[in-house]
Amino acid sequence: MKRIGFFGGCFNPPTNIHIKIANNLIKQGKLDKVVFVPVNDYYKKENLANANHRYNMLKLAIKCYENLVVDDIEIKEDRPLFAVDAFEVIHKSEFAKETNRENIFLIMGSDNFKKMPKWKDYDKIKDKYNYIVIDRDEKEFSSTIIREMLKNNDKKVLQYLPKEVYEYIDRNKLYKL
Repeated sequence: MKRIGFFGGCFNPPTNIHIKIANNLIKQGKLDKVVFVPVNDYYKKENLANANHRYNMLKLAIKCYENLVVDDIEIKEDRPLFAVDAFEVIHKSEFAKETNRENIFLIMGSDNFKKMPKWKDYDKIKDKYNYIVIDRDEKEFSSTIIREMLKNNDKKVLQYLPKEVYEYIDRNKLYKL
């Protein structure tokens, strides 16, 4: 049975680190496929690019990787989603139908995992799902720093973004390039 990981997040923008995390989970034999699931436009976050732009950038970022895919299932939901809602939507996706519930994993950063006890309906989700928790290295470049570099037209940003993503950002004038 395939082991599928759903990697939810803003991906604002998607970075080389996001791709590296997903590929490492596959190389380490923890997963057979990683599905990126960008949040929809109802997600409240400052400087969040339109969901369709983030979806398109993810598609460009992973186009060379056979076991990485993007699903717009959250984007299609025309309502705000709490984690409990998002997890249910993910479990009903076409990709989730490729396996059984025991082989579906939700990928999240350790920072979010630590916040879970404060989430809406935490008791409903804490033991219901499988999680892969990624330790976030504080030295890693965050999307916030990358957006600041883009805003300042700092060409060093090219080492943190897939080339196609940078070109998409430039073409579409995202993050005030």
